[in-house]
Amino acid sequence: MLQIVLIVLAGLLVGVIAVVLVALVRFRSVRARHRRRIAALDPEHTEPASLVGIASEGRSQARGVGTLVLGASHLAFVQLVPERDILVPRSDITSSRATRQFLGRTAERDLLLVTWDTNGMSDAIALATSDVGAWRVRLGA
Repeated sequence: MLQIVLIVLAGLLVGVIAVVLVALVRFRSVRARHRRRIAALDPEHTEPASLVGIASEGRSQARGVGTLVLGASHLAFVQLVPERDILVPRSDITSSRATRQFLGRTAERDLLLVTWDTNGMSDAIALATSDVGAWRVRLGA
């Protein structure tokens, strides 16, 4: 009886180790792709950030963590999961400001709200960053 219990426990241990190893390999792969996507944007400044929302996508959308990227000609948010890039030409940015409310949600700290107008279509993005004021300065607000 004890041998059966030990065999079952050993099998469970092997299974858990296998799952952990697969998760680590997958995480490293996602992180490597994320870094390549950021590098492809030729960044001048990057900072970890969280996407609170994009106005045109409404209240139900994929929020998440990623990297806020400032390039010579664009502002981008490179989202980790799901893997997507939100790219805004700097020439299209109409304003940036601090806010605590966006799409009906209230935050405990200031969010960076950037609005832009591309071909007559306005949109806005709200991001949680560690220093909203510094990003506003970088964007020339």
